[in-house]
Amino acid sequence: MSLDRIKIARIRKNRGQGFEREIVKRYREAGWWAYRVGGYSAYLPDVIATNDEKGEFHVIEAKAGTKDYLYIEWDQIERDIELLNGFKRYPIRRIILAFKFLAKKSKKPGVYERRELREYFKELPQELWDKIKGKIISCNYEKGCPELPDFIPPFKIQK
Repeated sequence: MSLDRIKIARIRKNRGQGFEREIVKRYREAGWWAYRVGGYSAYLPDVIATNDEKGEFHVIEAKAGTKDYLYIEWDQIERDIELLNGFKRYPIRRIILAFKFLAKKSKKPGVYERRELREYFKELPQELWDKIKGKIISCNYEKGCPELPDFIPPFKIQK
């Protein structure tokens, strides 16, 4: 792998980890317990958050980038479902998909144009699991993810 490709891969990884840390911070400021748990290589979601008072458990997949589309693979969702089903103690269990489109758009490697930063938070309810099984979930900068219901997190999002 060339040095440029390695550098680009590190930048992408840092963007994602930065968004994950930001989500953890926002949940904690809202009074939740939240933790970044390892992401794809650890076969865990990016973030988990709980609120014992409300009886809620959230499994969060977070994607951040400079392109017009961000994706979440089915295998990540499948692992989230398994984890969610292991926490039956919580009456409210949700899979949350968080997408952050950065304020710069990638035109080609190393070339960007300015745009408005946008975040989309979507819920993947159990009744949609079979419908999306095996599919890649895509979120668009302009349209968001219209096939999934919006999720209003316990903190302010950037629109």
